This record gives sequence, structure tokens and C-alpha cells, in this order.
Amino acid sequence: MKKTKLSVLLLAAAFTNLAHAEGLYGSLKIQSVEQNLESALLTSPRVSHRVVSPDSQKDVGGSLAIGYGFKGDWRLEGEYSIKQDSQFKSHWAPFDANVNNMQVSSSRLMLNAYKDFPLNQYLSVYAMAGVGVAHISSQGYQSNPSRQFANNSQNNFAYALGVGVDLKVTRQITLGSGYRYVDMGDIETGYNTFANRINARDEQLKGKLREQNLYVEARMAF
Repeated sequence: MKKTKLSVLLLAAAFTNLAHAEGLYGSLKIQSVEQNLESALLTSPRVSHRVVSPDSQKDVGGSLAIGYGFKGDWRLEGEYSIKQDSQFKSHWAPFDANVNNMQVSSSRLMLNAYKDFPLNQYLSVYAMAGVGVAHISSQGYQSNPSRQFANNSQNNFAYALGVGVDLKVTRQITLGSGYRYVDMGDIETGYNTFANRINARDEQLKGKLREQNLYVEARMAF
């Protein structure tokens, strides 16, 4: 809750500077992506506890953004992060041999606020916060791909917090790097399409999707 409040406060503060436009820019980020499925659950009345926790998934991703700089060293931007695919595996007692494979595809559309803190005319550090929508599709299987959990698509509230450093190369070009944490909320698959021991459709995979990014960025002022 505190992280969400900080995101809203930073965005609100950025809006107070709208009357002092400094310039439009475009941004490209190339980033490492580490996704985690926290608080993972297999909702079945016949399991007792998780034997092996879902692992994290690492990949390379990217995003595109259009933003505006304001007096007071504030920036506000809209950012689209391209689709990211992850798989999370877990085992549950008493069916230890049955691996549950959850397959997740996610993309985001975010509104981000940045506060820059210049160190000199070339170098600055910044803090950022963002809020937006994550589009997530989740499906999976149990033991083998013929035993499917139905696909489920959802749009979740997402928020991000981060820090970074920028180097102004020319009047128009800025290079930077940073770190951010992204919370994409609770996700779940549809129910099992396969027949379980009691021939019921009462199992699905659930969890909380989190992401961490280390990124490099290039910004071009228009």
C-alpha cells in the first residue's frame, strides 16, 4: 500500500508542472526481465502443501515510450512494454510426481513520472513511479501438455517504482541505466479441462506476478 501511495504522489506532483513544458522526447529501453510468481497456489481440495516452489524466469525484453520534460526537472511519459513469456513449475503433495506448469504472457501500458536530480550539466540521477494496466494471459498443464488448464485473460492494475542515472551526450540525446520493480497483481489460469480423480473441474493455478528490470535507455528529444 505504501508503494502504491508513493506512485500516486509522484504522478500528482508531476502534473503540477504541466504549465512549464521543456520538450517532447522518445525513449527506447532494453532490459533484463526477471519475473516471479509469488504466493503460488494450486486450488484443489485434494492437495495439502507445496513441495517445490515455482522458480523465477529471466529473459531480455524492451519498451517504447513517448514523454515530455517540464521545468523543475520533472518528466511524464506513456510507456508500452512488449509481451513477455514465462513458465513457472511447481509440485504439490500428495501428488509429488505431477508437475504443474503455469504459462504466463504479459504486456504493460504505463504512465510514468520521473524526478531528475542533476549532479552537473551532463550527469543526473532520478527516481520514478508509474501506474497502468497489465494485460496477462495464463494457462498451463499438469504432468503433460495433454492435461490442460484453460486459458484466462485479464487486465490488472500495475505499478512500478525505480531509480536510475542519466548521461546527457548531446542537446538531443541522453543515455541512461536504471532498476525498477513492477507489481502486476494476482493472476490465475482457467479451470482444468482434463478429468481428475473425481472427474471434477475444480483445479486452477494462481499467484501474484512480480517483475524486476535492469535496463539501459536511449532518449531522443524532438
